[in-house]
Amino acid sequence: AKLDEAWNNMYRGRANANVLAAAVQYRVRPDERYLAYIRKVVGFYAADYDAFDNRAVAPVFDGKIMNQHLDDAVAMMTILLGLTMVRDRLDPGELSGWYERLFVREAELFDFFAFRIYNIPVWIRCAEAMIGVFFGAQELIDRAFAGAYGILDQLRRGVTPEGLWYEGSVHYHFYALQPLLYLLFACRSVGYEGPEVTEVATTVERMLVYPLSIAFRNGRLPNPHDAHPLITLGTYAEHYDYASALFDNPLFGQTAAFARRLSGSPATLSRLLFDAGGAVGDAVTRPGEPTSFGTVNHPRSFTAMLRSTNTELFVKYGLHTTLHAHPDAITIELAFDGDVVSYDLGSGGYASFLFVEWQRLTPSHNTVVTDMKNTRALYDGIVEEFDPQAGLLHVRAKGVYDAVNYSRRIVVGDRVGDHDVDDAFSVDARREHLYDWFFYCAGEPHSSRETTPVPSLGTENGYQHLFDVRKFATDGAWSVDFELPDKTIRVEMSGAAGTEVHLVNSYTDSTAHTRWGLMVRRREVSTTFNARYRCIRNP
Repeated sequence: AKLDEAWNNMYRGRANANVLAAAVQYRVRPDERYLAYIRKVVGFYAADYDAFDNRAVAPVFDGKIMNQHLDDAVAMMTILLGLTMVRDRLDPGELSGWYERLFVREAELFDFFAFRIYNIPVWIRCAEAMIGVFFGAQELIDRAFAGAYGILDQLRRGVTPEGLWYEGSVHYHFYALQPLLYLLFACRSVGYEGPEVTEVATTVERMLVYPLSIAFRNGRLPNPHDAHPLITLGTYAEHYDYASALFDNPLFGQTAAFARRLSGSPATLSRLLFDAGGAVGDAVTRPGEPTSFGTVNHPRSFTAMLRSTNTELFVKYGLHTTLHAHPDAITIELAFDGDVVSYDLGSGGYASFLFVEWQRLTPSHNTVVTDMKNTRALYDGIVEEFDPQAGLLHVRAKGVYDAVNYSRRIVVGDRVGDHDVDDAFSVDARREHLYDWFFYCAGEPHSSRETTPVPSLGTENGYQHLFDVRKFATDGAWSVDFELPDKTIRVEMSGAAGTEVHLVNSYTDSTAHTRWGLMVRRREVSTTFNARYRCIRNP
């Protein structure tokens, strides 16, 4: 049965995509074979809808045509994008029959499962709205936009004032954006207008600008929480293709061209449809880089990007939800000279044992672990000080662990030098704890200190996936170099009594790839890890 369901999802997903492709082909070359294909696929779903019996991994995800209702929503939106292009070639009676036997029933499925603020209900409500818009069903339009857990509700409660989708993951931010862009395009295509569409468009534009404000200059995106292991603007080039067609904002055209250059796939369907950012043939050579935002802080999104001429440092310092969240209080990602040298792993796949045992646990992040346990707290980030001219951010998180508060004061830029970052991570408690400060970096680690091997740092909570461990003990200042072909990243730290410095190796997206890092251990009531990251260009 599972193999049957996998096959159903595979072939129907391809068939749905081909409905859209056939519609595009028909607009280019009106051949009745393309319309016949569209009728065959949609007619099959409409005629056999009652016979479909697809089961999800849990009832809360149940679908009908596909294995889960999220995939049903993707299917309906893809098909409707195609039908919008060929609507004038379809018989009204034919459309009416499809509506009664297929689309309105899918809309009821979507309404049934829309019961929380989350990325999946965004998709299913947008699919429901798209059905209503295409078929002129005002009841569906009203319910999908304005009903409880409808699109307006999702955006009002799920998007921060700065434009971040509240789950905090950049990937899920774009995932929630995708159906909204499809819906806005469908509304424009059929001429549907209304105040609800205007409100959605205003929020969507803000959501499109937000990632640009925190992107590294090479186009790579910060990657907190669940996401693919490495994401860039190129990963989401389609979003900016649609955005360039929907909004009179030159930033989106620039980003679309830049994203296509990053993706290495300039001739995609959305690019061919919208020619975003200029002529398709120019996609690889046009600069098209988005405008620099400089140093920014988004206090309601709990994120900041500190920038100097050659240094960029992303900070994530709070949570709105535990959905798709990683337990990484006040974590950072760091780039020098446009190269991201210290980054968040994201997730290597929900079925991977590393996802459960490593990537989603505290020790795999650039943060502090208390008592070798993962934090489970839902905490707000508190901005104590922000000075964009000085490149300074001081933030606090309270109750990260029981009766343990964190704060981090970071300075990037002229005060410390263009290739330097000062980072003071303070832990404040009322009882003694074991604190482990983590920082991971590209390159091979080298230390002038004599080190001794450590067989194991632990058997659970992520510590079991730290290996090739060596350590030295010191009460004084110390440094470790991470050597790359063109630069050396030096990590320096002020001395403190009872400090143990561990050089640790670890996995990244899979066991095939590893990266080195540091774990600095102290047993104290309260302490501050005063670090400096320095980039030294190799001669």
